[in-house]
Amino acid sequence: MRLSKNSKKAGLALTGSMAGFLAAKWLKTEEVYPFILIGGFVGNYIGEEYIPEEGCEPLGNPGQVRLAYFDRQGKLKLIQL
Repeated sequence: MRLSKNSKKAGLALTGSMAGFLAAKWLKTEEVYPFILIGGFVGNYIGEEYIPEEGCEPLGNPGQVRLAYFDRQGKLKLIQL
């Protein structure tokens, strides 16, 4: 089963929230909600920055510009500059 980037990111946010909850319990604080929020934020940040987007390859060379449009017949036309 393949997971999307958003599913992986949600899993990391949940893991971060649980880590924040466990840290709050370990520190024996009365307020656990800020720890849960901060842990979820850290998990979400890690997921956004370090999980690569699947299926996105750059088109052409780095210095090359491509434009695309649909003609009257509905066919995709590419213009390379």
